[in-house]
Amino acid sequence: MPVVVTGADRPLGRALVRHLAAAGVPDLRAVVRDPHRAAPLRAVGARVSVGDLSDPLRLGAVLEGAYTVVHLDTGPDGGGSPLDTWDWLLDAAEDTGLRRIVTVLPPGTAAPESPYETVVVPAPDTASDADPDPALVAALAAADRRG
Repeated sequence: MPVVVTGADRPLGRALVRHLAAAGVPDLRAVVRDPHRAAPLRAVGARVSVGDLSDPLRLGAVLEGAYTVVHLDTGPDGGGSPLDTWDWLLDAAEDTGLRRIVTVLPPGTAAPESPYETVVVPAPDTASDADPDPALVAALAAADRRG
């Protein structure tokens, strides 16, 4: 079943898409806001959707049939957190078959309410948006493992 990564045009999202592609995820989908950042993701085999998470029909089409979404989108200006677009994600995910949401939040932040299995990976205290921590990328990828 597919894996979707939102915020894939940001450094952490790009690093995760590369990691999942190298691990052989067969149906990898990426959501980006900036169309100029789509080509490197396509080059590693991801299906890329360019759009804003505020469009539930477009995002719902991307999520259709996916098992997991790794939600890293931080809002239109990129300066927020996945909580800023959480409700948009839940609206779009309705009736798509989605089962799990994985996201990154500051340590101590409670998982937001969701009808889906939700996995929160704590962001390291030294997290840098420009240079994603390889351990964080690995933890996000591991959170998609299905037992």
